[in-house]
Amino acid sequence: MGKLILLYLWVFEIMAKTKASSSLTKQTKDNKPSEGFHPIICLGGSAGAFSSYEVFFKHIPADTGMSFVVIMHLDANHQGSVPELIQSFTGMPVVEAADGIYVEINHVYVIPPSMDMGIHDRKLLLLNQSKPKGFSLPIDYFLQSLADDQWSKAVAVVFSGMGSDGETGVRLIKERLGMVMVQDPATAAYDSMPLAAIKTNMVDYVLPPEEMPLKLIQYVNHPILSENVDSQDHMELMNSHALQKVLMLLRSHTGHDFSMYKTSTVVRRIERRIAYHQLPDLGYYVDYLREHPHEIDALFNELLIGVTKFFRDIEAFESLKTRLSILLGNKDTDEPVRIWTVGCSTGEEAYSIAMIVSECLSELKRSILPRIQIFATDLDMEAIERARIGCYRENIAADVSEERINRFFIRKDQFYFVKKELREMIVFAQHNMIKDAPFTKLDLVTCRNVMIYLTAELQKKIIPVFHYSLKPSGLLFLGPAESVGGFTEMFSAVDPKWKLFARKEGTNLVGKILDFPFHVNKQAMTLSSPEAPGTGRRKTSIAESFNKILLAYFTPASILINEKGDILYINGKTNNYMNLPQGEAVMNVHRMIREELKYILGNLIHQAQSEKETVSVDDIVLKEGDMVRLVSMKATVLNDRPLQGLILVIFEDKGIRKKNSRRVKGLKMSNVEDLEKELVYTKLQLHSTIEQMETSLEELKSTNEELQSTNEESLTTKEEMQSLNEELMTINTQYQAKTLELTQLNNDMKNLLDATEIGTIFLDNNLNILRFTPQVKKLFNLIPSDIGRSITHIVSNFDRPLENIIKKVIDRLISEETEVKTKTNEWYSVRIMPYRTLENFISGAVITFTAITTYKQMAFKLSTLQQYSAGVVQALKEPAIQLDKDLNVVTANTFFLNHFSIREQDILEVNFLEFAADYWAISKERLAALCRSQTNERLRVEPVNKKGAGIKPFEINIQPFTSSETTETLMVLIIVDSIDIS
Repeated sequence: MGKLILLYLWVFEIMAKTKASSSLTKQTKDNKPSEGFHPIICLGGSAGAFSSYEVFFKHIPADTGMSFVVIMHLDANHQGSVPELIQSFTGMPVVEAADGIYVEINHVYVIPPSMDMGIHDRKLLLLNQSKPKGFSLPIDYFLQSLADDQWSKAVAVVFSGMGSDGETGVRLIKERLGMVMVQDPATAAYDSMPLAAIKTNMVDYVLPPEEMPLKLIQYVNHPILSENVDSQDHMELMNSHALQKVLMLLRSHTGHDFSMYKTSTVVRRIERRIAYHQLPDLGYYVDYLREHPHEIDALFNELLIGVTKFFRDIEAFESLKTRLSILLGNKDTDEPVRIWTVGCSTGEEAYSIAMIVSECLSELKRSILPRIQIFATDLDMEAIERARIGCYRENIAADVSEERINRFFIRKDQFYFVKKELREMIVFAQHNMIKDAPFTKLDLVTCRNVMIYLTAELQKKIIPVFHYSLKPSGLLFLGPAESVGGFTEMFSAVDPKWKLFARKEGTNLVGKILDFPFHVNKQAMTLSSPEAPGTGRRKTSIAESFNKILLAYFTPASILINEKGDILYINGKTNNYMNLPQGEAVMNVHRMIREELKYILGNLIHQAQSEKETVSVDDIVLKEGDMVRLVSMKATVLNDRPLQGLILVIFEDKGIRKKNSRRVKGLKMSNVEDLEKELVYTKLQLHSTIEQMETSLEELKSTNEELQSTNEESLTTKEEMQSLNEELMTINTQYQAKTLELTQLNNDMKNLLDATEIGTIFLDNNLNILRFTPQVKKLFNLIPSDIGRSITHIVSNFDRPLENIIKKVIDRLISEETEVKTKTNEWYSVRIMPYRTLENFISGAVITFTAITTYKQMAFKLSTLQQYSAGVVQALKEPAIQLDKDLNVVTANTFFLNHFSIREQDILEVNFLEFAADYWAISKERLAALCRSQTNERLRVEPVNKKGAGIKPFEINIQPFTSSETTETLMVLIIVDSIDIS
């Protein structure tokens, strides 16, 4: 209750400081943003949005402490002065922007017609439009520069307008922690621009123009946004338990831990949500999160804002394309191109990579091209779903060249759809690079503008993972504000400006990725304030200190190597046994070991690998001036994971001895024995080499004979080639004839499909339209350009959708047939069959539409007639039944049921001949002949004793009703007339 009272008091205080128009008269001086760094508001709209501008400026005070920049779509031939028109709506000075003009507080600036405008250091800069009329996007252009220049002090307001200008700018404003307002489409004269901005899912407020000023003033003047981030109060707030509670609620609700995101990034986005809801502080926001779980989803999306566009930093992509051309040119045709795009967001970057890879492969001019596999991943599942659709608004023309648009996109209305061949290169998936297994054997990893949001500690763990994922000489493509940090031993800079790196070989990764996946929940966020009193660093245990001393001073020097001799880890001082070689630095023990130990070490490693046990050599003599050093060496192959297969080599130093001691004499003998062993080993190697050379010589002789044989065969082959050339000419002539025949068949098929009265649609497995006949146009709103488009996107004239039935046919491979009615009350029989190729593969579905309106009308009439005749039978005062053409009972009136003492369910749909055989003494053949005769007949019938007991003899009157043109019996009426019924 206390918190609620404080909240009311705080809201009252804010409202007292914020008054505008009728409800906002004047903002107090104490709550006004500073002159030096005040918010800049961009108001974007088309020329038809004047009414929105008028309403907005009439409701905003002249002394808000903000600046306003109006960006409109104005033609160079526009009549009238826009600044003068807006001046009539507001008390703020309104001027047309000039090149280099400084943005002053409480001023309004209007973009000149047919110009682009940016902002740098709060100065407006004018540029000639670089795009032709119809493709220029001045709102996007200004919002991008505003976001880069003003960051959190930037606000975007999107008014009425055609097209999608402002959509990309909205994303960039949100990336820089700005705020976005959009006019409610219901109040807009043209709703295209507001709807495009809203569909980004990055809009803070959707309001009519008259409600925007109050929300705008409340937001920019919220105390939490105007505080100095270096103040002590702010640091105490951020280091409070409330922040940890927010992160805990996020992890519990979404399953994702943001504790290793940069503290400043998390804090600023939380502050935005606090200002959005006009809450006093972080403590109130924690309570709000618990009471409104949907706000946790909103905060999650706020933290995952993935701002991207096609070919962001076009020069970077051109540099990447140059390197990719070289890399792909060295690839074998059977080796796939594997690429991983990390943090792909809504797919623009992944499709950009796919486009330049396709262009690089086209330049290779090979008959067989390698397969492209691009894995695009992101944490945001909603963004992944949008990327999979591959649908983008027409404003991508500002970032994608006309040539690429024509090659890789299909335009439909105001959207561009990615073509099938480009879409099939990419696999989109939800993936957390912190804890999910990385992709491997990659040629390229792109991770642009992702790591800037992560702590330095996490970045140091992710870079080795990228190194592990890449092939030798694979490329790493980072954002302009990112780098590989201190991992220069893993990557070499290919293009330092655009952060393009190549993987290095010979790097030790064992110790750097052993703790993957990274358990971020076990690591606390690093906050920037000093440690609180009473909390110190974790005390180091005595056992840990004791173990460190033992390792440093009392364990022998040792090295961990792989089977090639590459050194993975060194313990202790090894400078007495190894030296760095001259030339290229290589961490290989066979290159670094002292000459006296080279052959001994080789034999030791070979013996350890062969015997799979620890082997040793004692009392090895190393000369050191007038002294000798005694060394023992051991080698063992490790079996424990994750070091399985690695070799541990141990050096035991037994000290230095003088040469003139008796011990040295014994050591000389030992040296002789070692030399003898080394000689034996060398002889064995020489013998093996001689055997290999002899084998190679025999192989060369055999090869020489084969070459002679091949030479003779080549002469024969030449003659065969001449013969084949003649055959190819014959085959070519046959193919030309086949081509003409195929063309004729295609023409015949087209005319057949066009002439038939049955509408037909051919679909692929993804329900995309492949072909359709003219009759289908009145059932679906189809035009020729709809080929390649999904049928689910086409509006049909039926009263119910067919998509689920089509999917069922493709999934189960079973034909389906149904009857549907159009909105104009026409009936069609729809038959859906799997589309089978000549190889018996299912490659979609075939849908046929047959008009059955006349048939349905006749069926309705017949049904009505049957109902009428059944009513007539029921109205008769004598026992009577009605039969169908197969002499099955259709109707039996009450008198008939009572007369024969039977129930209706026992007689309906029963064959009348079977019934008569049980009750009457008459043959089936005679009764059937009477029923099917064309004349009325009366017949005396005697009952059967077993079931007709108690029934007197009677006469039946058979009245058939048939068509003279068909043999279809419409109705057979049996009237039962008892004789002498008392």
